[in-house]
Amino acid sequence: MTGALTAASKSFDIPHPTKEGFRLRYGVLEGPEHGVYVRGIATSKVIELPDYWTGLVHENSITIQLTPIGSATLHYLVKIEDNKIYIDSETSVINVSFFIQAERKDVEKVLIEYKEQD
Repeated sequence: MTGALTAASKSFDIPHPTKEGFRLRYGVLEGPEHGVYVRGIATSKVIELPDYWTGLVHENSITIQLTPIGSATLHYLVKIEDNKIYIDSETSVINVSFFIQAERKDVEKVLIEYKEQD
């Protein structure tokens, strides 16, 4: 394959992995993997992942970033289980923004480096 793709934006559009008759469209975040993410604000100790993540990502690839809101309080990951992220804090009060990412399992891994062919 030769050539280059140049676009103002990219996305993937696939059959929905957990809902019959639906499709799933995501914008593309670029990096050394086919990754997806969710982000938001949490004020409770459980963050529910989108229902389709069970069919879309490798569970062992999920990573979480937590940023405290309002004051510098240590927040931390307790566990990932049943498509939920369990978190806590040193004060037991939760008020964080979160960024959760994972690698897609429905596509081939990215070949990151390879030798040019003549």
